[in-house]
Amino acid sequence: MEEALKKEVTNQFHEVYSYIKSILEEELSHINREKAEDGVKIVIEQQDLYEDWLDKIDSAPLPELERIEQVEHNDGIHVKLIYSLKTDEAKHVRKIKVRSNGKVDVFNYIFTWREIEGLPVEIKIEYDTYGNLIFHVRKMEK
Repeated sequence: MEEALKKEVTNQFHEVYSYIKSILEEELSHINREKAEDGVKIVIEQQDLYEDWLDKIDSAPLPELERIEQVEHNDGIHVKLIYSLKTDEAKHVRKIKVRSNGKVDVFNYIFTWREIEGLPVEIKIEYDTYGNLIFHVRKMEK
C-alpha cells in the first residue's frame, strides 16, 4: 500500500477508534479482575452512533490485504478476504465473505490490549454501521 493511502487509512481508523476507545474505557472501569478472568461480553446499542460512523466506515479505504481463504461449504466454495491495519494501540480487521450464491458479508473487528488490576486482557471489539458495539474481554493466554 502506498504511503499516502496508508496514512489516510490510519487517520480514518484513528477517528473511529478514538470514539470507540472512550466508550471502552468507561465500560472497563466497571470490570474487576475476577470478571475479566471469567471473560466478559458487553453490548452497547447506540443508534446515534450510526450517523457518526456511517461515512467514516462506509467510505474508508480498505487496509492491507492480509490473506485470502477458500472454505468449502455445502452450498459451494466461500471466499474470505481478510484485510488488516495494525497501529500502536490496536489492530483493525475487516473480513469480507463472498458466498457461492454471491451474497457478501462484511465484518469489522478491532483488537486491543489492556490490563485490569494487573491482568493482561485482549479486547475484541465488533462494530457496524448501525451503531452496535460489542466488547469481548478475555484474559490473554500465555
